[in-house]
Amino acid sequence: MSTPRVKPPPGKAAGYDRTAGRRRLPGLQNDAVVGAAGEGRISAASRADHVEAAAVVLTADGHAGAVYELGGDESFTLTELAAAISAAAGKPVACSDFPVADSAQLLAAAGLPGELAEVRADADRGMSRGEMYTDSGDLRRLIGRPPVTLAEALAVALRFSG
Repeated sequence: MSTPRVKPPPGKAAGYDRTAGRRRLPGLQNDAVVGAAGEGRISAASRADHVEAAAVVLTADGHAGAVYELGGDESFTLTELAAAISAAAGKPVACSDFPVADSAQLLAAAGLPGELAEVRADADRGMSRGEMYTDSGDLRRLIGRPPVTLAEALAVALRFSG
């Protein structure tokens, strides 16, 4: 039995523009960051920092059986993310925060396939409860330097988003 797959519209899927072959920066396409995370804090970190941490764990001794909680040193809410994108891009970017209970229905009404809307709503629910927040410092310790900051990540993303 095969697993059903949701096919996105041609050229577009969750912020990824396949026609240009690059990820678009959320907030710039519609001048808004949307979600239902409320005041939930997010300890995001760059892919490069995660890859570097994984390389350390896989190639150095002393990590067998260890559990790490990886996240950036700076955490932020979606409102703070919108403000940071606005500052980096030099244009207003709003934050539209809606109730978690309504998020899947609103996302589906905006055109997201139902199953994907449910996944995104569940992620927002987790963010609103603080599930994307960590102050473990594990990432910093593993890579031996401060993780990339939100401002640094946005500067790079703006250079490559079109």
